[in-house]
Amino acid sequence: MKETKEQRELILPESKPEIRKVDGEPAKIIGYAVRWDQLSHPIFGMFQEKFSRGAFTKALQNPDVYAAWQHDSREILGRTPNTLQLFEDDIGLRYEITPPKWADKHIETIERGDVRGSSFIFRAVVEEWDESDPVMPIRSVKDAELFEVSPVTTPAYPQSSVGIRSAEEVFQGRPSLSQAAERAAAEQATNDARSREFEMKLKKIRAI
Repeated sequence: MKETKEQRELILPESKPEIRKVDGEPAKIIGYAVRWDQLSHPIFGMFQEKFSRGAFTKALQNPDVYAAWQHDSREILGRTPNTLQLFEDDIGLRYEITPPKWADKHIETIERGDVRGSSFIFRAVVEEWDESDPVMPIRSVKDAELFEVSPVTTPAYPQSSVGIRSAEEVFQGRPSLSQAAERAAAEQATNDARSREFEMKLKKIRAI
């Protein structure tokens, strides 16, 4: 499947970014780009998605991720490792941005509640599909690269042609049911062979 960068914008209230102000320190924008095992709303009516805990562990080992205002690369709020920190905790993938002075106007819009969403751009490396419900399959992202996090005004999946094309590529590129069944059968056969080998070795040991 062609590697595709994907954009996701969280739509649940608890994904709202917040402003933290401590005396003597610059203001910070704090939020969650991802919450573990939380199902997204249907993505263009094709599938739902969730991220497994630790999906970004590898990506955070030596990250080069930036934070942009509304996904606008002309308005960079921060970048790892100095002005953007990323953490995986029990809840999800948390970001802390130390924005520049010119971003005070953006801080005000977050404080006023005008900006209510968190978004991120990523590429799935390892994923699993659950199609037990053929109407709405579920994609579980186990491992992913991370490129950007952003506070956004409209917390919804992007309705652009690029966003739709990205979702379609992901959906069409998922393993078919026959491929999944073949892979499961092969894994089962391998496990059975290992079990038989172990039983034979155990019999030999007992016979000594």
